[in-house]
Amino acid sequence: MNKQELEALLATVTSDRVRQLVLELEPQQAEANRGTVPLYEVLEALSQGQLARQAPEQFRIEVGLRKAIVAAVDQVEGMTFVEGDS
Repeated sequence: MNKQELEALLATVTSDRVRQLVLELEPQQAEANRGTVPLYEVLEALSQGQLARQAPEQFRIEVGLRKAIVAAVDQVEGMTFVEGDS
């Protein structure tokens, strides 16, 4: 993925899109985890398979997406990004 492709992907990470994905993914969580969605699931949904690449490129994509997701979540009323231990 070149820089332009990454920028195009990052442009799709809006607060509305992240909210939609979280609402779609949350009911699929185990009952004990309802109310949460792991970041990696949102990353996978947004990247649509783009993360299945060599490590350096995968890392670059993940870092960009992670920053965009956190910023988008901050704009969604009632949603909070919580840093995990992993």
